[in-house]
Amino acid sequence: MNKFLLVTHVLLAGALALGAARAETPQKRPGVSLLKQKSLADTPDGPKELLRRYGIDADVWVTQFFQGIAAGANNGVSRYGGKVDGFLKIDAEKLGLWQGLRVSAQYEHYFGQNINNKDYALVPVNAAQAFIANDSYHSALSVVVTQQVSKELSFSAGKFNTMTLASQTPLIGGGGLDTFMNRAFALPSTGIGVASPGQVSDRLIVSPPYILGGVATLKTQPATFTLIVADPRNAQNPRVLERPFERGVGVVGGVTVPVEIAGRRGYHTLRGGYSNARGFDLDDADDVRARLVSRQPVTKKGFWLATYAIQQYLVQDPDHPDVGWGVFGLATLSDGNPNPVRWSVLAGFAGNNLLPGRVDDKWGVGFFHYGLTQPLLSGLAERGLYRRSEGGIEAFYNWAITPWLRLTGDLQVIEPWNATRPRETVMALRLQTRF
Repeated sequence: MNKFLLVTHVLLAGALALGAARAETPQKRPGVSLLKQKSLADTPDGPKELLRRYGIDADVWVTQFFQGIAAGANNGVSRYGGKVDGFLKIDAEKLGLWQGLRVSAQYEHYFGQNINNKDYALVPVNAAQAFIANDSYHSALSVVVTQQVSKELSFSAGKFNTMTLASQTPLIGGGGLDTFMNRAFALPSTGIGVASPGQVSDRLIVSPPYILGGVATLKTQPATFTLIVADPRNAQNPRVLERPFERGVGVVGGVTVPVEIAGRRGYHTLRGGYSNARGFDLDDADDVRARLVSRQPVTKKGFWLATYAIQQYLVQDPDHPDVGWGVFGLATLSDGNPNPVRWSVLAGFAGNNLLPGRVDDKWGVGFFHYGLTQPLLSGLAERGLYRRSEGGIEAFYNWAITPWLRLTGDLQVIEPWNATRPRETVMALRLQTRF
């Protein structure tokens, strides 16, 4: 029955939008158009606009997914589920409380099911639903406090949703809600992650979806500098909040340099990360499998990771420089032990559709590859678990039916890390409604 909810939602929303377009009555206020509103409740002089005048900005997004395996192992398996995101931003200065102080909060609630872990892939094919536990964690709350010291310098602290941070990246985006769905694109490696015992997939990706810590940002004329100090564990675990930094600390420094080519914007970012947390000693082949799946003590202290990222617009709207399309890329390199991902790379094209009337549409196509470290692969092979480096491609088109209603078609072709399983094709529909 749930499989038909997504289609029903599309039909109802389309009928609503069509009806709004025809419902031009004398009582309708000039400038009010349901088809052009940023969200369903964002009307001129409405409650959301009034709140923004006082420094309070609130949004609710409902994103539904219907995703299935079209070819490969478990061919025919499909699942329906979704996610509700509530965003709240408070500008204390506009409220007359504190100059330069801002508070942002995000509440998430998951519902339904997903096909992650049913496709034999290492990297989740649905990042937005990758962190659901059967017994808990169906909801999550992130709160960040930011103090703007000057126009150039700011400090932030709290519990961060790293996928939401990734969604601010030009062109590629992130978070799995309106651009790419695969976690390789939606949450690239940060280099400071260490999973709790039993959370093997998080350890392999070395990117906790939630971190507890602080960020300093310095914006200068030639470059923007960032410094992140965080607990390397996934802050979705309540123990991280109860006993922060008990397993070590992770530090990531980065610099982003804007570069223009033929008058079109581009960004080059270098990052380096180190954590003194302990990880699995992958050179200990005799125990590698047992240590990966058990709660035994970990044995090797410290790991590092370096990354280089590029986003370059090839075509831009002359009146709106943030609107356009171009090329993106990311390369990472780690110590390979205890980091099980020795290197990774992703690249592709993405951006807006600049055809008349379709500028709000988004599209993208890209490939990724995770090069797993040889000690991990050898250790697993000795126990009959044949694994390999994983790669794949993804393409999506996000059709903005209205600014507040978006329908995405998504296609992924994955060469899974389970070497005994065939190449798989995963297809999805994603519908997002912004209230």
